[in-house]
Amino acid sequence: MWNPINLVRYWWYFVKELILLFKAYKAVKGIEPTLFEQGLRVDWIGRVYAVINLDDEELKQPELLQQSLVIQALSPISNILMKYGLSDVLYPDIRKIEGTSSYLVILYPETDYANFGSFLTASFMTSAYSVAGWAIVKFVPWDKIV
Repeated sequence: MWNPINLVRYWWYFVKELILLFKAYKAVKGIEPTLFEQGLRVDWIGRVYAVINLDDEELKQPELLQQSLVIQALSPISNILMKYGLSDVLYPDIRKIEGTSSYLVILYPETDYANFGSFLTASFMTSAYSVAGWAIVKFVPWDKIV
């Protein structure tokens, strides 16, 4: 899995995702007052939070239908995100708040490569390949091979 070609590809996508995360952070922080007016909160890393309350009659519905009602309630938020070009960058994570009739919706950029475990593994493998390359150049008797 971590051959040199995949490693170079990982670092390419990692940098692209970091750029995307930075742009999303800047955009969300720039429209924070607009989001605050709609009842949304923004944390220090640029995630957008919303709490959607359901009526008692909606709570009697199955869980899947409740989540679709929550997604329908997000339409004003989606319009704001579309207005500022963030609708294709921020994805919702819907979580039920236990003991209440509410759902917590967290909007954040989806990342596959910019996570801590992959970063550590790729850093280790890059170091290993670098040391192996240095050792080959340093200790192989090139004058006797030719």
